[in-house]
Amino acid sequence: MLRLKRHGLALASCLVLTACGCGSTPANEEADARMALYVSPCESPAPLLLSPGEKVPDSYIIVFDEALEDPFARIDLLEGKYGFASASRWKAALKGFSAVLRPETVGALRCEPDVNYIEENGVVHPD
Repeated sequence: MLRLKRHGLALASCLVLTACGCGSTPANEEADARMALYVSPCESPAPLLLSPGEKVPDSYIIVFDEALEDPFARIDLLEGKYGFASASRWKAALKGFSAVLRPETVGALRCEPDVNYIEENGVVHPD
């Protein structure tokens, strides 16, 4: 939950900076370049949250809509459709999975109807 709040605050800050035209920083340019890798073939792709710090290379967390009844069956279907293997699967605290994915697969998964959002997997260090 803390991770989601932190990403929400970061996203809100970026939107404010972009809206006022003062968000042109090297960090924003890097984020824009990273986002350009994840072209989605649909009109309204699910949000992609970039890791604010050190990211795990090519590793992503895919979170489904809470209304999805059988997330494991949906993961099986997506694995077959896109040719990846999930690393972890969840159905209690949240419904979703983690996997090592190519950028084009991330873009395609963002268009799947049950995907709520996708997040780059990041490294967290204790303070």
